[in-house]
Amino acid sequence: MRLRTTLTVLATAGFTVVLAGPASAADLNCSDFATQAEAQAVLDANRADPNNLDQDDDGIACESLPSGGAEDGTTVAANGGAQVSNRPQGAVAAGDGSSTEGPGVLPYAVGGLALVGAAGAGVAARRSARASA
Repeated sequence: MRLRTTLTVLATAGFTVVLAGPASAADLNCSDFATQAEAQAVLDANRADPNNLDQDDDGIACESLPSGGAEDGTTVAANGGAQVSNRPQGAVAAGDGSSTEGPGVLPYAVGGLALVGAAGAGVAARRSARASA
């Protein structure tokens, strides 16, 4: 009976790790990019700037890097290639409409339920072992 409980707990822990998904991407620095355009693309994908690529908060990432324009010879616009020239200011967060959120809470909820189920199975196994002794 003890072996079954141990296997149940191990299997549940394994499923929890699988369902939790991969960890978030590593923190990026300006030195991780060859050009300003590459860094700008990462900043444009997530305007919350979790990597702190836009230290002076002017909408342009890694200004010290070479521009690295498009293959046709054009360069990145002065406003960082954004669609608007003036970035909105104020208390309301102005998102760019992209959905760069993580996987959400579902993997964590399923993992939590799995752990609770494993704990319940362990308690039930222990009680049945005591009752039969």
